[in-house]
Amino acid sequence: MEQKNNTSLPLPKYAFWDVSPENLDISRNKEFIISRMFERGKLDDVLSTIVYYGKDEAIKVLRDNKYLNRPGLFLAHTLLGQPLQDFKAYATLKHN
Repeated sequence: MEQKNNTSLPLPKYAFWDVSPENLDISRNKEFIISRMFERGKLDDVLSTIVYYGKDEAIKVLRDNKYLNRPGLFLAHTLLGQPLQDFKAYATLKHN
């Protein structure tokens, strides 16, 4: 399998302000990267993340993330075509 590196998936500083993006391992830190891109990235960043990891992997990671913020949750629902109820984070939202 081909080794992917940070040059094929840009990690913008505005989305990763609290960590050094160059220290992130694209494979080992994929849950963090995918979630952070949906929560803090621009639309182009999110689309690049889906292309890089694949739609199925993005769905799997985001469904299992029970701490995904509200904007990230609704973006994932919209872009990935998944029912809100399928995301663990949906159960933690206040529905009023």
